[in-house]
Amino acid sequence: MKITNTDLNIKEEVVMLGDKKVLVKQYLETDKKSKIFKALGDLCFGEQILDQPKIDALFNAFIILNYTNIEFDSRDVYDLLKFYDYMESNNYTSLILQAIPEIEYNALIGYYKSTISDYNRFKISTLATFANIVEHGPELMEKISELSKEIDMDAIKTVANIFAKMNQASY
Repeated sequence: MKITNTDLNIKEEVVMLGDKKVLVKQYLETDKKSKIFKALGDLCFGEQILDQPKIDALFNAFIILNYTNIEFDSRDVYDLLKFYDYMESNNYTSLILQAIPEIEYNALIGYYKSTISDYNRFKISTLATFANIVEHGPELMEKISELSKEIDMDAIKTVANIFAKMNQASY
C-alpha cells in the first residue's frame, strides 16, 4: 500500500463557553504537541526550583490554545497565567479538556509526567555531580598536583615533537 496523501482531516467537537461556540480539535499534530513541551521548558525549566502551579497552569493554557479556536495573542508568561485563571475560574478549562478524546488527553498527561520526571532526574544528577566536585574537589586537586610532579615534561615534549614530525611526513 502506498500512501501519497498525508493531509489531515482532524475532527472537531463544539463546546459552548457561555453563549460562544468553541471548536475543540480531537487530535493535535505531533509537531504542535512537541512545541507545547518546548514552550514549557523555555518558560519553566530555567528556574532553580520547579514552580509546579505555574507549569500546571501553562500546560493547561497551551492545551486550550492549541486544541481550540480561541485566540489569545500574548505569549507573556503572566498574561498566559491570567488567561488560565480566567478559563479555570469560569469552569471553561474542564469543559474543553473533557471534549478532547481520552486517549489523546492521556497521551498528553503521559508526556507531561515524563517531561517533569526527566527534568527532575536531570536536576538531581547535575546537583549530585556538583556536590561531588565540591566535596572531593580539594582532594582531587591535591592528587593532580602530586601526579604532575612525577611527570617528565621533557619526555612529553619529545613525544609531541615525534608525533608532529610523523604528521608532517604523512601529508
